[in-house]
Amino acid sequence: MIRQPTPISRLYAWHRDALAGKPVAVHEGEPQCGWFKTRLVKGGPFVPASISIHRDVDENGELASDERLVCEVNGERRDPVKAWLWVCKNPISRTEYLDLQALQRRHPEMAATRAPIRLRAGQIRP
Repeated sequence: MIRQPTPISRLYAWHRDALAGKPVAVHEGEPQCGWFKTRLVKGGPFVPASISIHRDVDENGELASDERLVCEVNGERRDPVKAWLWVCKNPISRTEYLDLQALQRRHPEMAATRAPIRLRAGQIRP
């Protein structure tokens, strides 16, 4: 039996539609691939989050094992099923995701993600 990897266009269809402003269904226990921003505490800074597929592909391009969802929130692994309803509210582009990671590296106060922060307009610029 040939087992083909799920096409990237299908994996990220929900995310693409959400960014385009199309109505998307959110179902508990059914996480979708994409890039997101979320807060770890109320009033805290946004942190990057992502859900992606991990898969092992052999030399013929066939799946060597089952595809597995992987979730990362602020660089820490999380259960994608448990994190889904929490992160799905704020989908962002991959570029914005990478910019958010870079912002954290440039500004230490953005890395203190477990405490609320108060930023004045113009205090932090991309």
